[in-house]
Amino acid sequence: MIQKWRSGKEGETFRRSVFFKLLLSFMAILMIPFVIGALLYGRMEQALIENAYDSNQTLLQQTRLAVDSRMNEVDQLAAQIAFDPMLQLFLYEENNRASINDYTYIELIRNLKRYRTLSPFIDDYYVYFKQSDRIVTTTIRTDTDTFYRYINEYQNRSLDEIRSLLNSYHLRTYLPAEPIQYDQKQRSMITTISSLPMGDNTEVRGSLVVTIDETQLLGQLRKSDHRETDYYIFGADGQVISTTSDRSGAVEDLRSSMGLGYGNLAATIGGTDMLISYTTSSQNDWTYVSVIPKTIILSKVNETKSLALLLLLLCMAGGFAVSYYLAYKNHRPIRELIHTILQGKNMSGVAIRNEFAFIRNELLSSIVEEKQMRGVLSQQKPVIQADFISRLMKGFVDTSSLKESDFSFMNVSLPHPYYGVVLLQIDDCRRFVQEESEREWTLVRFILINLSNELLAGNGYAIELDRDRVGILLNSTESIAEKGNELDRLLQSIKSQMEGKFRTSVTIAVSNMKSGIHGIAVAYGEAVTAMEHKSMQEQGSIIYYDAIRGMERHYFYYSLEMEAQLMNYAKSGDYGNVEKVLDQLFEINFQSRSISPEMAKYLSSELMSTVIKLLSALNIDDETFFGGEGESFKYLAKIGTAEEMNAALKRLYHAICAKVTGDRSDHSDLLASRIRCYIESHYDSNELSLTTIADHVGLNPSYLSTFYKKQTGHNVTEYITSLRMKEAKTLLAETELTVAAIAVKVGFANDIGLIRLFKKTEGITPGKYREIAGGSGPDNEAVL
Repeated sequence: MIQKWRSGKEGETFRRSVFFKLLLSFMAILMIPFVIGALLYGRMEQALIENAYDSNQTLLQQTRLAVDSRMNEVDQLAAQIAFDPMLQLFLYEENNRASINDYTYIELIRNLKRYRTLSPFIDDYYVYFKQSDRIVTTTIRTDTDTFYRYINEYQNRSLDEIRSLLNSYHLRTYLPAEPIQYDQKQRSMITTISSLPMGDNTEVRGSLVVTIDETQLLGQLRKSDHRETDYYIFGADGQVISTTSDRSGAVEDLRSSMGLGYGNLAATIGGTDMLISYTTSSQNDWTYVSVIPKTIILSKVNETKSLALLLLLLCMAGGFAVSYYLAYKNHRPIRELIHTILQGKNMSGVAIRNEFAFIRNELLSSIVEEKQMRGVLSQQKPVIQADFISRLMKGFVDTSSLKESDFSFMNVSLPHPYYGVVLLQIDDCRRFVQEESEREWTLVRFILINLSNELLAGNGYAIELDRDRVGILLNSTESIAEKGNELDRLLQSIKSQMEGKFRTSVTIAVSNMKSGIHGIAVAYGEAVTAMEHKSMQEQGSIIYYDAIRGMERHYFYYSLEMEAQLMNYAKSGDYGNVEKVLDQLFEINFQSRSISPEMAKYLSSELMSTVIKLLSALNIDDETFFGGEGESFKYLAKIGTAEEMNAALKRLYHAICAKVTGDRSDHSDLLASRIRCYIESHYDSNELSLTTIADHVGLNPSYLSTFYKKQTGHNVTEYITSLRMKEAKTLLAETELTVAAIAVKVGFANDIGLIRLFKKTEGITPGKYREIAGGSGPDNEAVL
């Protein structure tokens, strides 16, 4: 009685411990999400800050691009004015009374007015002449003192400071925004100064001054972000060009902490924690900085903290109730499980003190039994047989020491005198399987092996060699493997049944038949060699080693001219000619002659390199054209035959040509404008030629000539000649330079070329033209 009471008491105590263990387990499981949530919550603030940095960088980049575009308009305006012929005349002949008078000043003002731009960024522009200390605007001519005292008065700079700036050399200098009294109004302006002649730092003859309305620039900064964000623009020298804030001093102190390019940093400004992002423009070396209080970013987080804590406490209470219910519910199945085990093993009278230990021991016993069963299964004959045949084919077995008993043990029978090896490569099973998983591949190999063994009818063995390859060890009375014999019909049957019944394409490689078991390894090598020619055949072919053994080997043909043709046709969007070049290339390499598989691989690599160079030249993302592979060469690695490679390349080029054709219209106008601007800037150089222009814009000279003629209606040479003749006429009529000097000035190597061209186009010599035009000066024309 006492013993029974003690056993009951111990069982009750243990059952309670099991219940508490279950309860603690469920509580622990319940705590996992809370712990993970707490960890994630700790990362939330940092994630929001990082997200804010990313957002600020994006906004800064957008702002930079917008401002750079506007500043590019300023640069273009400066370049147009700086190279104006009339302005050039004033720079060098301003004090020449014979050349400069009130009328020429009026002409200069008219010329300047022609460049008046509609850009809201550019407020005004004018030219300062150093020799005469004069200012010429789009409306008036006046002296420097009058202009800066009464017309365009700088509030923070003296006249001497301004004159010093105008007389010194500036390639492109930006002055910080400052108030200017203009038209009886005071506005904040950013001033940019460029010395004239532009790019000549040896002798400054004047300056071109462009004023930029700061309100337009600040408006561009503010419209990109509606948060409480302050923006700063620093020049290359570290000065604040413009800002939306009134506390620039603190940010200037942090300028040294900002590196090149772009980045982010945190700092305390005026007792407030700030998140700072910056990016630098490569166009004018301006650094754009955004400063936003950290509290704005984290305001939502602080509101969430209290709510999260309250929810955590409620979830903890509810979780404890759920855990208690689950522990109580799951404790009963444990007792029922033990009861079932005891009944199944006729142990109903055995007292169980430790339920978990009992279950663990029974599980360990079951695992041991399972391992013993797996050991028995692993010793089955088919596995041993397949392993032996695989090693025999690959030459890993010493055939000289094999005996009949060895073959009997392996369950292998090879009664016939001739041996051969057949490799079956699974090319495409996508029409049969639902997905290319290991399970599906195992099913395809199982079908192919069973079908092969059934058709072999004891004359060989089919085994698995690789994920997509099956090998057959042939044992036959026939000494020759060739098309039309019994072996060929058997292989044709395997191929046709796999394609017909199982919709799976298979390529078959067949070795020569060998006499003696020692020739099996040689036959395997021949079959592998034949399979390497798979890329040279159609998909689903039967390749006999004897048929490819005597094949003449050639290097592949792919000349630089052919590559240049492909790239030029593709750049112009001419897919028809691209297709012709590809067909010609594949006809030369795969039909007119035969190249080896190694050469075929090299050719495919070269062709893909051409595609990559083309995509890079066109600034096209290659992932768009390679099906998300990420690497272009993996794209071709999936292609098995030459026809597939040709088709794949045509698809790529067709997509590229389609994109080029879509962008061609805008691109052609921009390219023609770029060529024209280059010619207008360099026509006075005798080194200007079709080749130098083509190198500048990255085109083939022949293609550039055809393109420009088609786009503008006249060829490049005609346009260069017209510019040179126009400038020569101006210099003959308005200067006293010699013909030889004028020839060099407008781009001829000597005066002979100018005189010949003048006679050809005008019918008279340059000297005669000068007399008619009323000019004067020495005439040193050569007699041609």
